[in-house]
Amino acid sequence: MNFMDNENKKIYFICDFFKEDYTGGAELTTDSLIQHAPSAFKIERVHSQNVTEEFLNNNINNLFIIGNFQNLNIKNKLFLIKNNKYSIIEYDYKFCKYRSIEKHKLVESIECNCTKSKENRINLLFYAYSDMIWFMSDRQRNVFLDKLDFLKKEKTKILSSVFSKKDLDFILKQDTSKKSGAYTILNSSSWIKGTKENIDFAKNNGLKFNLVAGLAYKEMIATLAQSKGLIFRPLGSDTCPRIVIEAKLLDCELLLNENVQHKNEEWFTNKSSCIEYLRANANFFWRYYKNV
Repeated sequence: MNFMDNENKKIYFICDFFKEDYTGGAELTTDSLIQHAPSAFKIERVHSQNVTEEFLNNNINNLFIIGNFQNLNIKNKLFLIKNNKYSIIEYDYKFCKYRSIEKHKLVESIECNCTKSKENRINLLFYAYSDMIWFMSDRQRNVFLDKLDFLKKEKTKILSSVFSKKDLDFILKQDTSKKSGAYTILNSSSWIKGTKENIDFAKNNGLKFNLVAGLAYKEMIATLAQSKGLIFRPLGSDTCPRIVIEAKLLDCELLLNENVQHKNEEWFTNKSSCIEYLRANANFFWRYYKNV
């Protein structure tokens, strides 16, 4: 009997935050996956800080899908490792204490050495004992396979960012025929997004630009639909930034750097292949759990 045949089984998503708490890329992908879940699956959401050993013990026979787990304590990670069946959706680089090997080097002036740190041993074990790790891009996975030599490639898959049907349909309905002469730059306080460096890039290349921040999702999509392009040049590895995908679907010229890790993947080659991939990747994810 596979998992889907047992009507009493549940899948718990454990994450630091969900879409209702914070609308970051990880939270939007997690939410989209849950929306695409087969009706036969019983899905529940649990904040990682609310997980207890009693809860895990009471759900030994259920499945866990772990998103960002900064707030999951060491005892509960160890319990999961020893007793529960779980997968990880890896949105960044949590084997590094800065969640970015580039930021580690910037702050400490040395290459990331977190995989050798005793303090990080539990996180490494957490990856090692997962049944499956889902990555946002092939380049991200390759970094993990290089840094964590105990990982087995066959226990990993590429998922990329996931969009809900509603959001994807909304994006594709936008009129992109009235482009302005200005590029969009995301005005973010996050170091990795490199707002200042993106502004400098625009100025040094004589490009008109608009700084955008604090917009509701639909307003942001409407803004990109009217923009000539997107300047997005992160300071560190950004595994699969949603704004780049949205800009691609909205016929924007993309001025990116190598830190946009999905930019050379086959599915991202053109708008048509991008749409086809995004229509299918949630189903690809759930097919795996139908056979667990």
